[in-house]
Amino acid sequence: MSKISYLIVLIVLFCGIQNGHAQLQMLRDQGTGAPITANPYAGVKGTPYIGEFASGAIIFNEKDTANNIQIAFNGYANSLEVKVDGQIFAYTPQKILGFVISPDGGAELYRSGFVLPGLGENRFVQILEDGNYTLIKHKYKILGNDPSATYGTQNAKSFNPAEDLFVAKGGVVKPWKTKTKNLEEIFGPDYAKVAALIKENGLNIRDEADVIRLFRLLNS
Repeated sequence: MSKISYLIVLIVLFCGIQNGHAQLQMLRDQGTGAPITANPYAGVKGTPYIGEFASGAIIFNEKDTANNIQIAFNGYANSLEVKVDGQIFAYTPQKILGFVISPDGGAELYRSGFVLPGLGENRFVQILEDGNYTLIKHKYKILGNDPSATYGTQNAKSFNPAEDLFVAKGGVVKPWKTKTKNLEEIFGPDYAKVAALIKENGLNIRDEADVIRLFRLLNS
């Protein structure tokens, strides 16, 4: 990225953060009118984040990316959170194209814009394999009962992880399902090729690693 382009990215990032800060300042307690500063999830076990804050990249568009930014993916709010000078601001999928983060040491690419069945396009999804057929993972957190709660604490709440796989081709996104009739619907005229790849390579299509391998073979 050129110095001028990088400067533009920093200006865009700064403006976005300032706008986010202004919006955060408007959040007030409806009873007292005082700004809300306390953790809204006090008493909830776990974290809404998928991973922790780490150095990553924000992809504003196909040409401009800001690197070495402290970010974390909030899987409950479905937002990219940015840490600046000890304060946290958020980007929604409508505002940026995606981001790259390494929550467990391995780089993960997330993009927006995919129209997920029943969820629409305003979601960040992880790209597991990209090509003619794109394999995507929708990772998120739900607020539910604490599965480790003991007797007498049935009302305890926790952030519970969840995820779903989808297949995208030609702008159409379909849920990943492993029954033959579902595979025929997903791959259409390419189903025979897919079935052959599964058999020839001994792939277990219920195992994510093998599913990724299948899509790499299919796209090669």
